[in-house]
Amino acid sequence: MERNYTFTGDFSPQAVAGVLSIEMILALIANGVVLVITIYQRKSWKQSSTIFFTSLILAHLFMILYLPFTITALAAGEWIIGSTDEEKEGTCDFTGFLIIYCVYVMLMILSLISIDRFLFIVKPHLHKRFMSPRVALVLVIIVWIVTAVLFSSGFINGSGIVYQYVENLGGCYVYTTGPIASVIRYLFASLILSIIIITSIWTFCFTRKFINNQSMIVGESVYASKKKRLFGIFGSMLLVYGICFAPGTFLSSFFAIIDAPDKLNISALVLYLLAFILSPVIQSYFRPEINSVIVNIIYHKMMKKLNQSYYQTTSSNTSKTNTNSLDL
Repeated sequence: MERNYTFTGDFSPQAVAGVLSIEMILALIANGVVLVITIYQRKSWKQSSTIFFTSLILAHLFMILYLPFTITALAAGEWIIGSTDEEKEGTCDFTGFLIIYCVYVMLMILSLISIDRFLFIVKPHLHKRFMSPRVALVLVIIVWIVTAVLFSSGFINGSGIVYQYVENLGGCYVYTTGPIASVIRYLFASLILSIIIITSIWTFCFTRKFINNQSMIVGESVYASKKKRLFGIFGSMLLVYGICFAPGTFLSSFFAIIDAPDKLNISALVLYLLAFILSPVIQSYFRPEINSVIVNIIYHKMMKKLNQSYYQTTSSNTSKTNTNSLDL
């Protein structure tokens, strides 16, 4: 069956392409800075949390690979990536796979971070004993492989998962057509969310005990800031992901039965991609090894400018004084 690859939406595709381009650049900068600093800070790799947060950054960067395809298609008003229908179908299916793959990798990594934080706060001795960087790396690799295998079924006809160009949105997306695939997909998502909710509630129940008794046992970590703000990095990231992902998740879940306006759908996509900018910003604020480097760089630059301004002012005053002395 021949697909239609021409844009038919009721919004300006060129304007949306411009907005997505800005988001892509900002996301590349934010995630790139955090990744480079993390690689530079070798001592932080001794913590399991570094493995998990770095994996999250890598998922963001993989997700950004989706944007050039969609931006090009929106700017051209049609899907032009590929010279033949078979090539267009292949690139379209790849981008559809990419968006759902990265979303579920991020959700699973968030659940691992929630478990890691739970053990760190509630069972610190177990955390030190079992949650080593090597274990964290193995868990992350399993997440990436299992998620890839699960959603690769979308490339098989009749699997119930379809990657297709959506004419009124100007991009390639994923949706489930079969009841079995829908049940598996949402049971998978429900399991991930249940893990996050249960471990988070349990963790907060031990907040006071952690603040009063456990901080000396567990030592330094990204989960224990100076002010012991337990909401901290994980709570802030959940808030960002929740706000940014909720509209798109709702609309995609009922894509087949709800005919939402095109502008609402594309706005949900823009908001969804905003999470990939805000999440690394949150990491750079709460992670001490990232924050210290950024602060030092900014501080040194400010001090350098202040010193240059001071020397210029001093030399200028000295020159004026010498000139006045000669006149006398």
